[in-house]
Amino acid sequence: MHHFFFDSAALAFLALFPILNPPAMAPIFMEMTASLPSPDRHRLAGLVGRYTFLFLLAVLVGGGWMLKIFGISIPVIRVAGGLLLFNTAWKMLNSEPKFSREEQEELQSRMTSRAFFPMTMPVTAGPGSIAVTLTLVPTGSLLAGSTWLKFAGDAAGIALAALAVFIFYRYCDSILPKLGRAGAQVISKISAFILLAIGVQIIWEGIRGLVAGQ
Repeated sequence: MHHFFFDSAALAFLALFPILNPPAMAPIFMEMTASLPSPDRHRLAGLVGRYTFLFLLAVLVGGGWMLKIFGISIPVIRVAGGLLLFNTAWKMLNSEPKFSREEQEELQSRMTSRAFFPMTMPVTAGPGSIAVTLTLVPTGSLLAGSTWLKFAGDAAGIALAALAVFIFYRYCDSILPKLGRAGAQVISKISAFILLAIGVQIIWEGIRGLVAGQ
């Protein structure tokens, strides 16, 4: 029966990792935290990894129930999350690369307070991750042992995916600087544009879902 746990963990990890996509999101994290010194960025990476796990675990436990209570559909979640991603990416594309010392201190204090929103949700764990996690929710009886094993396996898979987020975010500043200042700037702008495109795509998928549901 233990294979049910490992199968669920593997399925959850393999389903979430491509959606979270830590390798592609690491340059975006680097750009959003460009004003932070390395120790603060490393600490923020730990917070984002932890919040990613807790957020997706909360979705696994009560996400479906909450959506039913408030009458919110997955397409609506996609549209709202896509708009948030679009707004974040737009600010990144139009941000200035240099700040005064006072502005840097303000950005540092503000950035650490934004570890959950928007760093974790929706930038790291957005509508796609929420939708995937909702599909993992066990549907069997809560009294059944297999249901609890599946839930534990799903939670383990989420933990592994969140750990991958932490690892890629934690070591992004060890890899990207090797590209040089100009190369890193190009990568950051390309990453921001990709995030903008992802936001538009998510909005479009949400609109299509809303239209199809009419």
